[in-house]
Amino acid sequence: MRPLHPVDPVDPAGPSAPPGPPDSATSLARLSSSASGWWARLPESARATLPLWCASRVAVALLSFAAARVVVEGALGQVPRFTELWDRWDVGLFTKVARYGYVSPHYSDKTEVDFPAFPLAIRLVHYVVPNWIVAGLIVVFLAGAVSAAAIWRLATDDGGPAAGRAAVLAMIFAPYAVFLFAGYSEALFLAFASTAWLAGRRGRWWLAGALAAGAAATRVTGIPLWCGLVVLYLVERRRAGLPVLALPALSLALPPLPVFGFLWYLHGKTGEWNAYTVAMREGWHRWVDWPWSGWKATWESAFPGPDGSTTFTWFWRAELLAVVLGIVVTIALLYSRRWAEATFIGTATVLMAATNYYASGVRTMLVAFPVYLLLARLAGRFPRAAPAYLWLSGPVMAAFVVAFTQGRWVD
Repeated sequence: MRPLHPVDPVDPAGPSAPPGPPDSATSLARLSSSASGWWARLPESARATLPLWCASRVAVALLSFAAARVVVEGALGQVPRFTELWDRWDVGLFTKVARYGYVSPHYSDKTEVDFPAFPLAIRLVHYVVPNWIVAGLIVVFLAGAVSAAAIWRLATDDGGPAAGRAAVLAMIFAPYAVFLFAGYSEALFLAFASTAWLAGRRGRWWLAGALAAGAAATRVTGIPLWCGLVVLYLVERRRAGLPVLALPALSLALPPLPVFGFLWYLHGKTGEWNAYTVAMREGWHRWVDWPWSGWKATWESAFPGPDGSTTFTWFWRAELLAVVLGIVVTIALLYSRRWAEATFIGTATVLMAATNYYASGVRTMLVAFPVYLLLARLAGRFPRAAPAYLWLSGPVMAAFVVAFTQGRWVD
């Protein structure tokens, strides 16, 4: 028996009304679905770390604003702008290189001691972002996000997601983590170094070599990273039962290339093959020396007596502590049979100690990501270690943010 009224074959309930414009609820649902799809496509490491990294950057920015408002007396309009708060110390040097290059008549600073990758990254972002300081901050923000994801992955592979979160928190709350916000080269180096290490662990050696080359083009600490990567290659190949002398071994020739290229470039600008060491001596009064000579000179500055104390006293003490920390971590990693990580930290410690006085050692330890992996493993064995670290290190980090943005010397 046929129905009295025809039924729409698509809609059994009967003919439907012509479609109208979507209501706000539908639009929001579609937008939410699109956002969820974008978020789901991100790697697990990015989903685990990006909210934490962004929240910490907001907190650091607000802290710098609050400190400026408290320290500066008078009307609100007299408080320095955000870019002025973060345009301190070496930020200006990196910006000069990004704008004018090396050995430029526009400035007299010996910037040849700063490797070129970070200034080049600033210059690239500057094509989109007109402000040089903001361009540097964007490079650091993006590089830090990559670093956090890579360190989370490395730690998670060892001890699970809890270890990954502990490692990332150790990085974010490191005492000198202000240099992972300011326009310095540490964040970019850390991004290259941690991802190179991760690629090496995955057996992707050509990618590891290319990323390590990026690290070597960013900081001189790329040389110790390269040494560690060579040991990592030997360890991983033997563990997998693969021949050491194979085509992937050629990837280990990539990291030194930017160093030689930079020296060749400086030779073209200055006529000297040792332009880097000359700039270090003339601009910063530093040269290669025995580690015990550097220790003696730094110790005398760190403990000059009550009549010789200056605002730099604690800076020198921190440099001594950085070298001691490097030695302790190297021994701990050797004891744990983590040969590659021990090579990286040990070589970096020798590099920062073999000068006539110690400087920038605390920033070397800031980018030494095996330290964060070690802290994560310790947090897994001793549950109270992680809260103790955060309670001790967090206030120091906050204090250095305030000091840096107020123009005080931090490192």
